[in-house]
Amino acid sequence: MQQKTILLTGGNRGIGLEICRQLAAIGHCVYLGSRDKGKGEKAIKGFAGDIRIVELNVTDSSSIQLAFDIINKQQSSLDVLINNAGIINDKSTLQVPVEQTKKVFETNFFGAWETTQVFLPLLKNSSEGRIINLSSGMGAMDDLNGGYAAYRLSKWAMNGLTMQFAAELSSTNIKVNSMCPGWVNTDMGGPGAPRTVSEGADTAIWLSTADEIPNGKFIRDRNVIPW
Repeated sequence: MQQKTILLTGGNRGIGLEICRQLAAIGHCVYLGSRDKGKGEKAIKGFAGDIRIVELNVTDSSSIQLAFDIINKQQSSLDVLINNAGIINDKSTLQVPVEQTKKVFETNFFGAWETTQVFLPLLKNSSEGRIINLSSGMGAMDDLNGGYAAYRLSKWAMNGLTMQFAAELSSTNIKVNSMCPGWVNTDMGGPGAPRTVSEGADTAIWLSTADEIPNGKFIRDRNVIPW
């Protein structure tokens, strides 16, 4: 197995942390992006493998650039970018204040967009770059049925962003996909969620490491699903 260099945003807990743990355990070099470097370092105590904490707030342009500068000094390329950082709001379209919606979009959508733009030079240096956007089935067109408005719409926009990046990078060595981890038992998903973090992380592990993967698709449980 060829070692990959991987960056994941929002990695100090939940699905992101599990993705980092599994990828490092099978021999990859993983940069865990965390807004609070101390929380990231605490989260990985006892983990095996090469996990490096990098302070990264995807809503702060200077933080994204600083993270790039740090990784760029240590690595000649980046093989995988996993845009995992995300927040949720459970209010309906009729109730959610616009300012709260903007905050959700700043993290879930614009944060992923800018992080991808900044790290593209390193991804283009990879022989086979990959961008994985953590989306949700709640953002699928046939599931925009009310509730969690800001979250749903940010993930819908994330899927559109995935399609745009995939189209504009189609002549390069980079593949871009969205994935739905399912309803996972995390702080965000809540204790009633039926899936474990390991189950939620599985598709991201596959998209990061498999020899052959789709491009420009929405994927759940390693299968392409409708947008």
